Amino acid sequence: MSDRFFTDSTFVDDQITLADDQAHHLINVMRAKLGDEVVLFDRLGNEYQTQIVDVAKKRLTVKRIATARPERKLATNVTIVAALPKGDRQKFMIEKMVELGVAKFIPLTTPRSVAQVNAKVLSRITKQIIEATKQCRRSYLMEVSEAKTISEVLAEFDAAKLQCFIAHPYDAQPIEHSSAGVDRQACSGKSAQATDCVWLIGPEGGFADEEVAQAISAGWQAISFGEIILRVETAAMVAAMASGKSS
Repeated sequence: MSDRFFTDSTFVDDQITLADDQAHHLINVMRAKLGDEVVLFDRLGNEYQTQIVDVAKKRLTVKRIATARPERKLATNVTIVAALPKGDRQKFMIEKMVELGVAKFIPLTTPRSVAQVNAKVLSRITKQIIEATKQCRRSYLMEVSEAKTISEVLAEFDAAKLQCFIAHPYDAQPIEHSSAGVDRQACSGKSAQATDCVWLIGPEGGFADEEVAQAISAGWQAISFGEIILRVETAAMVAAMASGKSS
């Protein structure tokens, strides 16, 4: 069985019982049976080779055979702070950020935001992150936080210590001439938990002039992705790809 399955449970005597969406997928979609080998992964970057030792109607138990810790991630920790688009574009955006190695996603709330962010939305996003991580063989789950305003984001990330960029199509430095994703030495001396690169990406209506001015005043670098205006999800992909290579 080549698929990977997520678990938040802890092994007890080298066994874990799955009784959630992952168990449902294994039992009802994959038609798992006794003796099948299954790869599990957790949010800490561990990957477990296991074998199914018990199957019931809504749960199954696996026994650990081996443990690995593959480091499939970007060399740069990338945080993307972006307003959520609506509908299927929202799921597409989450999937692509996971596939491109983004470490953390912060939903952005602005006066021009079109999609609301609440507990139900965050729960759905978490499930989408898990499914995308299963598919792309990424080692770590992309972290997702509660929604924040621009003021909250500017207070959280210090542009004097980190690479901080705001995507803006007007009167901004073209990305090909910027230090985005290249000047990693600029972040030397920061703590191990600090983020290497942070991007602010606005809603479909764009940032208001005062929001851009607020970010620039806080030391953030305004970056243009070109003369073509990109949708939110496309801009997030461009930012992720510009911010580092896989390690």
